Amino acid sequence: MIGRLNKTTSRLAIATIASVVASGAFAADLGGNCCADLEERVAELEATTAKKGNRKVKLTVSGQVNEAILFWDDGRERNAYVVSNNFGRTRFRFVGDATINSDWSAGYLLEIGVRYANAGNRSQLSASGSAITSSNGNNSFDIRHSAWWLDSKTYGRLWVGNTSTATDGITEISLANVIAGGNDGSNYLGGFRLRNATGALTNVTHSSIRSGNFNAGEGDRNNVIKYVSPTFQGFTFSAAWGDEEQWDVAIRYAGEFSGFRFAAGVGYQENRSQNTAGAAGCANVGGNGTPATTESSVDCNDIGLSASVFHIPTGLFLNGSYGRAQDNNRSNFATSNPGSGKFRSEDDHWFVQGGIERNYFGIGKSTLFAQYVSASTGAAIGGGARSSAAAGGGFAALGAGGFVSDAGIREFGVGFNQEVSAAALDLYVTYFHVDADVTTSATGGQNGKTRATGNTFDAVVLGAIIRF
Repeated sequence: MIGRLNKTTSRLAIATIASVVASGAFAADLGGNCCADLEERVAELEATTAKKGNRKVKLTVSGQVNEAILFWDDGRERNAYVVSNNFGRTRFRFVGDATINSDWSAGYLLEIGVRYANAGNRSQLSASGSAITSSNGNNSFDIRHSAWWLDSKTYGRLWVGNTSTATDGITEISLANVIAGGNDGSNYLGGFRLRNATGALTNVTHSSIRSGNFNAGEGDRNNVIKYVSPTFQGFTFSAAWGDEEQWDVAIRYAGEFSGFRFAAGVGYQENRSQNTAGAAGCANVGGNGTPATTESSVDCNDIGLSASVFHIPTGLFLNGSYGRAQDNNRSNFATSNPGSGKFRSEDDHWFVQGGIERNYFGIGKSTLFAQYVSASTGAAIGGGARSSAAAGGGFAALGAGGFVSDAGIREFGVGFNQEVSAAALDLYVTYFHVDADVTTSATGGQNGKTRATGNTFDAVVLGAIIRF
């Protein structure tokens, strides 16, 4: 009985549809040849639409735009610039992903950074806050990532190309939504120059008195072969080898328990590149403490670590990091300077940030935070050989002594970040106060050091980041 009813119902439905079609009940009239018209419209759309090279690789296009106003005061001069915020600067990326089988897949990452009016390159000499011209390479696109990967759920992922090393981001782990904040002040004041005792500008920048323009212990992007293990019990291991005898390893952890989220990581890196120009943060010196004129190995190693804890019920969070960079070649500075005292061979930094993050207004997470950073470096500030403090040298007009012995900064900041989740938008404002010092001696050693200059610097970064 049920079978007969189903057959009868089906016949009635078919008859009804046929009747509607025959009676011309469709109001739309697409002309005498509807299919030809549709094909023409599809062809027009295809002609104006970006297409993938093939249908086997899934393509995802994404990126972000991060622009801000930088208000600054160096104690003698104050101004405001419109900048591309280097705390997560503007970029766009293409990610390809193809499934091979249930275990294996392959893909690629191509990410282009945009350097226009980069906050990290602004200075007192930037004309009206305008963009740095392309003639010095700072108003341009740059390749952040260009690499392919082969991934196995069982064995992990292999990367080949220009991409993050194992320690990239190892001192920047955070579970909070903080945009304009963190342990690297070079992102907003790197190009600004210190002033001497008379108030005149020197050639010493805030970036140069950090370890190779980065925080000690932090990794970077490079041409590498990198392996990343599968995650096991919250732990992930990675290792990379790059051009010029650079390698690093790192281990990271992320987990959640008893109402807390926790993330941490520690990494170690070595650089022994054969490069007469030296490497960032590493001296490449001959016996007299000057740059080598023939190929000579640099001899640097770094360790960096960071951790973040977030209390889910209250939104309270705490982040911290530490890094140390060891440059074994700085002992060569003393070869032609017997009795000059020890040359500082270590750079370091430590950082703490805490605050609260909750959805107070119903539009997204609100994050209020405060932070403190201390960073210092030795005689070869900014890398290379001993840093001259004499008039006409790379660090002119500092005052006492002929060479820089060491330098450092102490930075305090407070900030607020408001997420607008419906628009993939974050609005932020952060205030920073920085104290910077440079000390010198006759040789750059630790004997007879004299404080040459000390500066304060205040800045406010106000802006927004929108993602796509």
